[in-house]
Amino acid sequence: MPFFTTDDGVRLHYQIHGAGKPVVLIHGLTASSLFFRKQIPELSRHFQVIVPDLRGHGESETRNDHLTLSRLAHDLKQLLALLNIFQVSLIGWSMGAHVIFEYIKNYSCKTIDKIVIIDMTPKLMKADDWSCGLPGVFSRKPGDFGHEDNLYLLSVMLNDWEAYSQVVAQRILNKSLYNEKMEFNADAVFKGKEDLPWLYEETRKNNASVIAAFWIAMVMQDYRPLLKDITVPCLLTYGTESNYYPPENCDYMQKQIPDARVIPFEGCGHALHIQDPELFNNAVMNFLLSGFSAGQRQKDAAQSKGNGKNFYRHSDIEGYPAQQPQQTQAHQSFFNQ
Repeated sequence: MPFFTTDDGVRLHYQIHGAGKPVVLIHGLTASSLFFRKQIPELSRHFQVIVPDLRGHGESETRNDHLTLSRLAHDLKQLLALLNIFQVSLIGWSMGAHVIFEYIKNYSCKTIDKIVIIDMTPKLMKADDWSCGLPGVFSRKPGDFGHEDNLYLLSVMLNDWEAYSQVVAQRILNKSLYNEKMEFNADAVFKGKEDLPWLYEETRKNNASVIAAFWIAMVMQDYRPLLKDITVPCLLTYGTESNYYPPENCDYMQKQIPDARVIPFEGCGHALHIQDPELFNNAVMNFLLSGFSAGQRQKDAAQSKGNGKNFYRHSDIEGYPAQQPQQTQAHQSFFNQ
């Protein structure tokens, strides 16, 4: 179980699997390297896969300060230097995508081959010119997450982490699992249902104060101006059942990033790589091994116009073979959509 110590004295854990061109998997807030357990075996057949635990997550240590995205990007830079990696592809889920954006902001794209973004927006909070972030807690409107919503969310997070963590685990799944009272239906049939007990357990392990600090760091960001500077091929993925961001978010990013493709995953939520790992792994493998052409991007853009969406299904991939914890209504509705 390898560790390294950063230049500010924090001991960080990481995994290395396989051989070949390096690919780094960067998890999201409240997660860990274990949340890529369904990707590591497949990707490591073709690549050297590096999977860190971000500071304050998983097996990694932390300190009371330096809980910022800039520090996470610097940790990544130090890890790559330690491993003598000079060119790398990056895959970021949720906050992991913001770590990639911050890395590019501070160090450019010159050491990056390709990027995969898993269900993330460049800006979480609403603005006069932005409505593709998080849904409002009180209004339930997509992209309507404002300062009052944020303060309320932080208060719930810090008041009762065990209850909050259960809702976090549920919210990364499908929005159709909630009724009009925002009650979660754990008895329904949905992708990733077998992972729910594990998600409860893993999410509960986090420290509320650390998570709140990183949340504040993340919610203050606006990476929209950065998107034009992503000069390498970028695969943008999202779940059509995501509780967090509207499809227009990825449409916007595709227009801003010079070399980007969007793939929606049908029937998946925010954790699409956990819910449909074979589909996700094959899509990522195809992208990393061969990339895509400008003609294909134009075709994707044309197919996504109008009322319909170019959903990604098993048949689209070459070679693809054809009692839970209960919460009060207040806990369930803390992050309404």
